[in-house]
Amino acid sequence: MIRYSSKVDWVYKASVILIASLDLLISLATFYQEGIYDSLVISSIFTLTLAYLISLYYSTSYLLHHDYLRCSSGWIIKKIAYKAIKKIEKNKGLYIGWKLSLALDGLIIYFHDGKELFISPENLDQFIDDLEQRISISNDHS
Repeated sequence: MIRYSSKVDWVYKASVILIASLDLLISLATFYQEGIYDSLVISSIFTLTLAYLISLYYSTSYLLHHDYLRCSSGWIIKKIAYKAIKKIEKNKGLYIGWKLSLALDGLIIYFHDGKELFISPENLDQFIDDLEQRISISNDHS
């Protein structure tokens, strides 16, 4: 099994900084205007959002198992058998669809029934080589 972490780009980092800054500013303003209870409610909402974003950083990964690719981000886990993968395409920019990544550029994996998934492994070229090798081995054993 080979593990690849997700590439992290400026949009994700800016989101974390923005949420943390808003949490601090709005919580302080609410505390001085409304009191501790309202401040805690507002702060809790921002803190939970921030905690979720941070958990994505640690949980977003791509595992190349013997028979399948396992992509996970947060509580979403997608397993794709190598035999089901039809095409791999590099993508830069915005992507609409299943996106288990923390970056804007990465790979679109097309698999059975016209489904697709966007991922962004840190070492893109090495990931593609490893994935294509496993797909080839899987197809040879069919």
